[in-house]
Amino acid sequence: MSKSSNIFVCSNCAYESPKWAGQCPNCNEWGTLIESIKQQNTSSKAISQKVEIRNLSDIKSLETKRISTGFSEFDRVLGGVEGSQGFVTGEVILVSGEPGIGKSTLLLQIISNLSEKGKNVMYVSAEESAEQIFVRAKRLLGKKIEKTKIPMMNSSDIDSILDTLEKEKPKFVVIDSIQTVFTNEIRSLPGGTSQVKECASRITTFAKRNNVTVIIVGHVTKEGIVAGPKLLEHLVDCVINLEGETNSGYRILRTGKNRFGSTNEVGVFEMTDKGLADVENISKLFIGEHVNGAVGVCTSAIIEGNRILLVEVQALTNTTPFALPKRVSEGISNSKLQLLCAILSRHAGINIIDKDVYVNIAGGLKVKEPAIDMAICLAIASSAKNKSLKSDSIAFGEVSLTGDIRAVSRMGDREREAKRLGYKHLYAQSLRYKHIRDFVRDI
Repeated sequence: MSKSSNIFVCSNCAYESPKWAGQCPNCNEWGTLIESIKQQNTSSKAISQKVEIRNLSDIKSLETKRISTGFSEFDRVLGGVEGSQGFVTGEVILVSGEPGIGKSTLLLQIISNLSEKGKNVMYVSAEESAEQIFVRAKRLLGKKIEKTKIPMMNSSDIDSILDTLEKEKPKFVVIDSIQTVFTNEIRSLPGGTSQVKECASRITTFAKRNNVTVIIVGHVTKEGIVAGPKLLEHLVDCVINLEGETNSGYRILRTGKNRFGSTNEVGVFEMTDKGLADVENISKLFIGEHVNGAVGVCTSAIIEGNRILLVEVQALTNTTPFALPKRVSEGISNSKLQLLCAILSRHAGINIIDKDVYVNIAGGLKVKEPAIDMAICLAIASSAKNKSLKSDSIAFGEVSLTGDIRAVSRMGDREREAKRLGYKHLYAQSLRYKHIRDFVRDI
């Protein structure tokens, strides 16, 4: 027998408080304590289960059990060794993203790929009707829908869903979404902290007990984080976020947590009329085509995971009539832009004290690697001096506060990738170029 009591749970750190407060005492976030219902077990004797003890050396490696999703970019994000990437048996994956970004489309394509390989799959929808899913599947699969068998279930009751899955015994399950399923044992609306926490816990237990790979769809808040308690991300094995502008043709897949692989890998997809597709040549994706003599444009080579991407840095400087000039950035932090502007002004003689400076990373990519510092400085200097760089030039290197250029990791790999794509003029640390003024002088 159990009793319930009202508590307040922080949606940011899952801290539990017996009373409401404006600020969470644990993480100091404001307005995150949400009322929830906590079940308390009052039985005098708890039921214990037998625990099996296994020798660590006797446990087989999970790397041999990885199953491909049918998308090389998705497999790369999930992790694994080369030639064996993809899902792990019994893995629970949380896929999040903004509404309309393509989460359901991508997962329906993955389920279709697995079904074609003879895998037992199940698509559980708590949001859309079977007719709505059929219309999407017909658009994505075309005539293949008649040959592809994808069992699906329309239900919001997590207990009924898990009971049915126990009988059908699928190996791959998609649940769309965690914010719309509920259990009658919790007296709160679907999507609440208690409901999300309890339903996710039951799904994880089911997946581990039956060695079933489960993909859970999760909504995001207006701040861009996964809706629900922070504990939701701790319960699952992998947290994947699908990013991109809804009116853009490209989507970027990132991992925030991965127990079976790296969190540094990214996957890039292109949205087509037949759904999402892998991008073959990613290096050319973030580089635009310009007429000769484009001012304020510089190409750089960055590392995302194990791959090298070429990105285009765009800069614009404009004289402002105001006393305080603007520093606006897209794709890099604004603090980095202010720092590099100060270095250019102090050590390279670039007069931007009375100019607004705007910097953008083409393609919507967000870059945190310091190797892009050199390209940003050269793009700003090019715009300020109204002189273009050579069309076949590329720059990468970290710029210190003293104006010195520091080498970055995998210099040789970056240079080889640049040469493969036709870039001949390299701006990087060398015996000739050691300071930022040496590079700016050549513009």
